[in-house]
Amino acid sequence: MFRRILLIPVLLVSMLTLANPVQAQATPPSLRILLTNDDGYASSYTQALRTALIAAGHQVTIVAPAADASAVGTSINIKFGTTLTASQVSPGVWSVAGSPADAVAFGVNTVFAGNPPDLVVSGPNPGENVASLANHSGTVGAAVTALAAGLPSIALSVARDGSAFPTMTQATAFAVKLVNRLAVTAQNGRLLPPHTGLNVNYPTVTTGQVKTASLGLSLPITTAYTPATDVCPTCYRILPVFATTPDPDNNSDRTLLTAGNVTITAIDGSWEAGPVATTLVRARVHGLTP
Repeated sequence: MFRRILLIPVLLVSMLTLANPVQAQATPPSLRILLTNDDGYASSYTQALRTALIAAGHQVTIVAPAADASAVGTSINIKFGTTLTASQVSPGVWSVAGSPADAVAFGVNTVFAGNPPDLVVSGPNPGENVASLANHSGTVGAAVTALAAGLPSIALSVARDGSAFPTMTQATAFAVKLVNRLAVTAQNGRLLPPHTGLNVNYPTVTTGQVKTASLGLSLPITTAYTPATDVCPTCYRILPVFATTPDPDNNSDRTLLTAGNVTITAIDGSWEAGPVATTLVRARVHGLTP
């Protein structure tokens, strides 16, 4: 799981407490943004976000999968010598036949070759990506791929109400507000601290508050497997199982999102355990020899 980073102190609070006015310049500087998702370049949600970001003065290029590629995490094509199909389908819009991570890697290395974007934004994803679910999210995986390339990133997801996403329009507006806040409060030209991204989740009903949060400890959606002998004798049908118990961490993204808060979690893309667990493991393996 991503290393949980407690950046609630001074830096993130000053940058991300969006309820407080910023005394910096009223007009944020224009950013060059690579916009992607895990739902395909034609996603109406991503197209709407692109329009909103351009209206705010930013330069936005979509580089996204050719088709839906949800729940693939950071999966990427690393088989050297194989081919990857990509095409510019319209000015500023690229289609990549691969995963969200493939799209970001192609965008950074080819579309933005020699002049990387200022920011990578992934989403908006229809459906929240909180707690351990973030590990499997193509939306978050795209943002993590940007971090590996040394670029700041934002993954934006919107909570569902059944099959509907009633706050998608508000979430899109919030994403623009967040991008502008980062642009205005950049430190020495850095939109975020080195190797840092943001996993943002927007609730179905908002309390009007934005909370910095840790990644939850639970898996909101698991799977069940039932025989599908109507398909083949050894086939199983995969069914979703939604968690009914709360996350054990009261300050987690899942807990705070459920309460109606917009959540922002700082991520670095690392699965390394924290210092306490590392120290315990070191003691357990002390003295072992090859």
